[in-house]
Formats: sequence, C-alpha cells, structure tokens
Amino acid sequence: MKAGPILLLLCLCSCYLYAQQPYAVKGSLTDSAAGIKITDATISVLRAKDSTLCKFIWNNSSHNFSVPLKESGQFILLVSYPGYADYTAEFSLDSTKPVYDFQGINMLLRSRLLTEVLIQGKKAEMKIKGDTTEYDASAFHVEPNAKVEDLLRQFPGIEVDKDGKITAQGKTVNKVLVDGEEFFGDDPTLVTKNIRADMVDKVQVYERSSDQANFTGIDDGKKEKTINIKLKEDKKNGYFGKVEASGGTDNFYTGKLMFNAFKGKERFSAYGILDNTGHFGMDWGESSKYGMSNYNFNFGDDGSIRISGETNDELESYNGEYYGEGLPTAKNGGVHYDNKFNNDKTTVNVNYRIGSLAVDGNKRVITQNTLPSSYINTTSDQQFHNYLFRHKGNGRFEFKLDTTSTLVVNAAGGSRNSSVDNEYNTTSLRQDSTLLNTNSRAVHSKTDETTFNAGILFNKQLKKKGRKFSMGISEGYTRNNGNEFLKSAINYYNEKEGLDSSVVNDQNRVQHSDNNTLTANATFNEPLSDKAQLAFSYDFVLTNANSNLNTYKKSDSDKYDVLDSLYSNDFKIDNVSHQGGAMFIYKATKFRLSAGSKVSNVSFEQLNRYDNSTFKRNFVNINPQVYLTYTFSQSKSMTFNVTRRTQLPTVTQLQPVRINTDPLNIHLGNPDLDPSYSDDIYWNYNSYKAITQQYMYLNANFSLKHNSIVSNVVTDSAGASTYQYANIKKNGYNGGIWAMRDFKTNWWGMSLATMLSANTNVSYNMVNSVLNKATSYTISPELTLRKNADKKGYFEVNARPNYTIQKSSLLPSLNSNGLGFDAGAEFRVFLPKNFEFYSRTNFTYSPKTKSFNTDLKRTIWNMEVSRKFLKEKQLRVAASVNDLLNQNSGFNRNVSGSQITQNTYSTIRRYFMFTITWDFNKMGGAKPKS
Repeated sequence: MKAGPILLLLCLCSCYLYAQQPYAVKGSLTDSAAGIKITDATISVLRAKDSTLCKFIWNNSSHNFSVPLKESGQFILLVSYPGYADYTAEFSLDSTKPVYDFQGINMLLRSRLLTEVLIQGKKAEMKIKGDTTEYDASAFHVEPNAKVEDLLRQFPGIEVDKDGKITAQGKTVNKVLVDGEEFFGDDPTLVTKNIRADMVDKVQVYERSSDQANFTGIDDGKKEKTINIKLKEDKKNGYFGKVEASGGTDNFYTGKLMFNAFKGKERFSAYGILDNTGHFGMDWGESSKYGMSNYNFNFGDDGSIRISGETNDELESYNGEYYGEGLPTAKNGGVHYDNKFNNDKTTVNVNYRIGSLAVDGNKRVITQNTLPSSYINTTSDQQFHNYLFRHKGNGRFEFKLDTTSTLVVNAAGGSRNSSVDNEYNTTSLRQDSTLLNTNSRAVHSKTDETTFNAGILFNKQLKKKGRKFSMGISEGYTRNNGNEFLKSAINYYNEKEGLDSSVVNDQNRVQHSDNNTLTANATFNEPLSDKAQLAFSYDFVLTNANSNLNTYKKSDSDKYDVLDSLYSNDFKIDNVSHQGGAMFIYKATKFRLSAGSKVSNVSFEQLNRYDNSTFKRNFVNINPQVYLTYTFSQSKSMTFNVTRRTQLPTVTQLQPVRINTDPLNIHLGNPDLDPSYSDDIYWNYNSYKAITQQYMYLNANFSLKHNSIVSNVVTDSAGASTYQYANIKKNGYNGGIWAMRDFKTNWWGMSLATMLSANTNVSYNMVNSVLNKATSYTISPELTLRKNADKKGYFEVNARPNYTIQKSSLLPSLNSNGLGFDAGAEFRVFLPKNFEFYSRTNFTYSPKTKSFNTDLKRTIWNMEVSRKFLKEKQLRVAASVNDLLNQNSGFNRNVSGSQITQNTYSTIRRYFMFTITWDFNKMGGAKPKS
C-alpha cells in the first residue's frame, strides 16, 4: 500500500530533473577488432571555448552511455579507458538538436594504434605542476643544429631578447641548469647558446631555493627564477660543439669555439670567445659573473650589516658590467666538468673561467637637480676607458653518506684586476641659465681583488619520519688593494660678477681592505603529524674587517707624500649577528602553508685607529613571514606570500667618513641611523588548458616601507652637494602587476599573447631639509602575434605602448611624463636550396617632457641571408648587417628622488658581417650503463 505513492513520487522527480536538463550526448563504446563491449570508461564533456569540465560519468552498467547537460553550446567529448587511446570529438547542441548521438565509438588499443595508425596531431605543449611550469620540447619544431635559445623563444610566457637575456613569467632568469646541475655556474647564455635544441626532452621553469631550504622546507626568501633543461636519455652519449668565425666592416669580429663531451652522467665542456660586437656570451649582470656567487649555498637572511662592497671609500673601479655604453672588446674562456658516480652517491661539479673586458667610449649626462624653490641643470661630458681581467673557479661536491645523510661541500675563489681612466668636464647652470660652476676632473685608478669562500652543509633524516636536522658552516675572505690619482679643478661663479673662486685638488689615494666572514646555521624539523611539522632555525654571523685609506697631497718636491688626514681613515670593524626562527609547516595534497617568524640581534663595533675612538650600534629585528601555495590541479596553481624584511643601515651610511672623489658631491656618514623595514606581499596564479592550449599567468606585488632610510641632500649656493642618510616617518611604497594570456587563435593557427604590466612607486628624500615626494606610475600593455610554420619559417610581431608619470613634489610643474611606444617584428623564412632569410626590427619612441625638450625615435633593423651546406646542414655561411638604418644611438632616462637624468652615449652602430659556422655533432647511441 505504501510503495505506490513512493514510486509515483520518484517518477515525478525524474521527469522534473529531465525537464531541467533537456540536452544530452549519448553513444556506445566497443572494440570492434576484438569484439569487446567496453564498460567502466570515463566519459567527460568539456566546454569547447575554455576546456572547463561540464560533467563526467562512468558507463559501469552498459557499453551505452548518456550524459545529460543543462545548456546548449559547443562541447568536446573525451572518452578515456586504461590501455586504450583517448577519444575526443567536438559536437554542438541547440534547440533544434538537443541530443547528439555518437552511436558506435570504436576504441583502439594503444599498442595497435602505434603499430597500425599514423597519428598527426599536436602534443600538449606544457604542464603546470604546483610552482613548476614544464614545457615538452617535442611539441615545438626546431631546425637542425638549432640551440636551446631558439627553442625557448617559442614557449608561451618566455621571452628571449636580442642579447640572449631570458625573461620568464615577468622575471629575469639568472640561472639555467642542465639535468638539475650547474653548467658553467652563473652564466645562462653559455647553456642557451651552447646546448642543442634536439637534445632537450623537457624544460622546467620554477623559483629555485637553496639546498638547505629544499631539505628543511624553511623558506629563506632567497629564490631566483630558474630554468632546468632536461636532456633526452639517448642524447647523453657523444660529443657536439660549434666553431664560428666572423669578420666585418669597421674592424668588427667574432670568434667562438665550443666543445662538449657527454658520457651518461659525466659531462665535460670548454669554450673560448673573442668578440667586439657586444655578443660575447655574457651580456648582462656582469658584476655578478665576475664576482663570487654563492652557488646555491645560502644560510638565510641573517640581517647582518653589509660591509664588503658597500663602503663609499672604495676606489673608483670598473665592475665589469656592459649595458651597451661604449665599444667593448672581450676575451673569455672556460672549462666545466660534472659527474655522478658510485651509484649516484657522489656528485662533482667544477668550473673554471678566465677573461678580460675592455670598454672605450664617451657619454653625456644631463641632470636636473630639483631644489625647494628652483633647480640646477648639470651637463657632464665623460671620456672613459675601463678594463677588467679576472679568473675564477668554483666546485660543488655532494656525498650521500647513507640513505639518511648528505654532505655538500662548496668552494669558490678567484682574482680580478681592474683599471679606470676617466675624464669629466662638467658645467652647472642655475634656473635662469646663468653659470653656477664648472669642474674638470680626471680619475685614474687600479684595483686588485682576491676572493675565496668555502662551505659545508650536512643534512640528516632522523629515525622518526619527518624529523630532520641540518647544519652548515661557511667562511669567506676578500682582500682589496687600490691606487687612485684624482685631479680636479673647480671654478665657482657669482650670478652677476662672474668668476668668484677656484679650487684645485691633486691627490693620490691608496687603499687596503680585507674582510673575513664566518657563517654558521642549524635547523631542526619536528613532525606533529603526517602533514604538519615545526621547524626551528638558528643563524650566526661573525665578520671582521679592516679598511685603511690614506690620501696624499703633493709636497714642494712634487711627490705625493703629504697625508691629508681629513680624507684618510683606518678602521677595524666587527659585526656579530644572532638569529633564531620558528616556522609551522603544513603540507597536504593540494595545499602547503608555512608561517612563523625570525628574530635577530646585530651588534656592530667600529674602531677608528686614527684617534682610538669607538663607534658601537646594536639592532634587534623581528621578521614574520607567511608562505602559502595551493594547487587546484596539475594545470592550475596559486602562491601567496607575506613577509617582513628589515633593512639595516650599511657601513657607508653609518660611518662618518669624508670622501672627495667628486668634490662637488660629498658623502657623510650618519651614526644615528635606525633600521628600516618593509611589509611585502606577493601573489601569483598559473593556469594552462591543454586541449585549447591557453596559458594564463598573473602576479602582483606590493611593498610598504616603514622608517625609511633616505638620502638627505644639502646643495649650497655654489652648487656643491653634501649627501647624508636619515630616517623619516613617511611610508613610501611600491607595487606592480604583470598579467599574460597566451592562446591559439583560429587565424591560420597563430598564437596571440596579450600582456599588461603596471607599476607604481612613491618614495621620499630630503632636499635642503625639505621633504620631497617622488611619484612614479607606469602602465604598459603589449600585444604579440606569432606563427611557427614547420619547415617554412616563423614570424612574430608585437606592439607595446607605455605611459609614464614621474614627478617631484618640490617642483610639480617639472616632470618626466609622457607616452612612449615600442614595436617589433621578427621573421625567418626557409627558402629553396637551403637558403634562409632573417629579419629583426625594433622601433622605440621616447617622448620629450617638461624636463627635457628632446624626444627619441629609433628604428633598429638587423638582417641576415644564409645558406646551409653538407648532408646534415652543419656548415652555415651567412652575410648580415647590424643596424641597417644606422639609428642605434645610446639613450636612457632615469628618475631618482629629486633628480631626473638623461644619458646619451656612444655605442655599436651599423656594420656588415660575414660569418662561417660549423656545428659538429655525434650524439646518441646506446644508453650508457649506470
């Protein structure tokens, strides 16, 4: 009696549900070759426009299936079953056809599919695994003998500029690894221009942490954007390389030799470069390359006061950077060896590099120095000759002592010798264009530096699962010796009466300094559960430094033997830092959280041996931090970080030392400085849809500064400026967003990338005791259209307008606001008979502003015609022209505090070049035995 009403109710409910979902897709699954009806398959329906999942079912009761849908539209049917190839097909539903019937779908075994059917299609180009983006190299077409650099240019989210500089997801890539190992240490271009593209299996992009952070899970905040090149297994046995020789007009030349021998996990590489075209394998960030890097051996942010490389009393020396100013001549060479042996229990990675760089040129710097009620315009013409010679080596040795213990040993050392020969002629004008002062200055210096550092890191997994212990210790030593001659003649002028006075300086400055730093660190992880743990850390830093600077004036005997005590000093510096931290770490399948804080105490003591006076300071810093990562799926993830970062005053800012390298710009120390700190927020989001090949990347950052250390500039009526740092209570801030969406279009299979970057910065400084607010806003959208046609060529066009607001509160009517524009086009065409044509054009427009009444319109057009010879196309002959229109003029503008600077300089312009390149390659063969 009671079953009837219940049955009737269920029928009414099912009719109601069917009425709410009038659309459906149906069919049946069989293996016709084997005569099998397939059940328990996964049937998914996705929206065609964005590949989002609408609904999925299992046909567990019958080989027939029916999937009800709530709405009409364009869809994709995806059928998956273990051992069978996936079946995909598009279909559409509307009011005239609410049900789509696939009828009998024939599923094919993967084994039979590979042997009987020729498949033509596009592999998934990339995957997102948490914070790692992985590209499948086989999904992209490259020409024979192409290099990794050519492969990277095709990847969504990665840009490679004309000099080889790599930008991934809006950040500069400073490290490129090969199978997770260092390759020539710290020069990405030696990988991207050297390794063959056809050897690459996968390319991974991620934020790399230190060895200790990877082991303990304690984020030390020291991350760098990294690319890891994973090689194919059958491409790890043999040798390959390249020989290149170029000669051109105006005595331009290039010579390159690169050799690589791989034998399984053993690799040897060597290279040599002679070049004066600016493409010498190390094209940016030269200071880090010539100096000693930490080689992934970090002990966290210890909060200690920086001493080495931060003192203003260092002699003026060349740091090895080249950003296009002047004409360079480079000679570089190096060798690399790495290997894993003893069943992968021992890893060795060593590098040695030697080289020199000379840069000659001239430049004009126009500076507008804003004062509370007026401004000063200064024009400085400079002739420079800079030279640097260096050699350095480093090694990393890892030993797996047992299944629970690992020992890592790092060592690096080298020397550098630099010289500077600079001559300046400077003229300063008042706002009414009357002459304020002139300065003729010459600086000639030589500096020698020796550096060595070494460290040991021990990691131990204890008996209890998740309980870990890590300890590290390192020591670094740096010694500098310098000798500088400074000559300057300054004329000061009255506004109406003309020449007022003159000051002549003729001095010899002799410097010696040494710095020894001992760093120790220990961490301990205690598990609370399978997913949660506590991590404790302790850092200790001890620094002893000596700095002696003697400044001599000429005596009546025309020798530099009269000590000028005002500009001389002799310091002994001791710095001790203790830091403790505690972090809570939680790891789940999709969610990871680490939160905690670090507390540090820094003691600083400086002894002035000239008068036996002692200067002491003590600081306490508290730095909370939160790191959160959420992985929605294999193709979608998000990261959110909040940290507090303390900035201690440097020795330069603290110590009361007078420096007169530039008599019109004097720097003083301020012993009363307090630390400043900032609250930093960072967020990013990654998403990739494999079927429709849509990639989206978003990141945003914001930093709020407290108790900022700012420059306090006092400029007198004669135009001489005295700089001293001070703390202010005003909170400056900076922030930015970077967004990109890359997807395939229906226009002949072209890819379209839309990008947007926006940045803001508000900072403060003091000018003649008046607070100045410097404001900067920049917004820049970008549109890029590209097409890679296999065996025919490729092209890419882009356009990037930008609008900039840069102003100062002292004189808001003077600013550097303006609308600029950049556009570029690049294409390569493969012609018959193995000919190729290549062209790259870039147009730049920088507007005139209220501060500078000049604009810049520049079109750089590079072109090349080449032909390949021999059976494997390994011989290449090319004729090229650099800057065909001869418009490459050095130019940039910069705003810093109350100063707006415009810099024009000599640089490499038009030349014609003839090049012969031979790529040799004997890779592959049987997989070597482990």
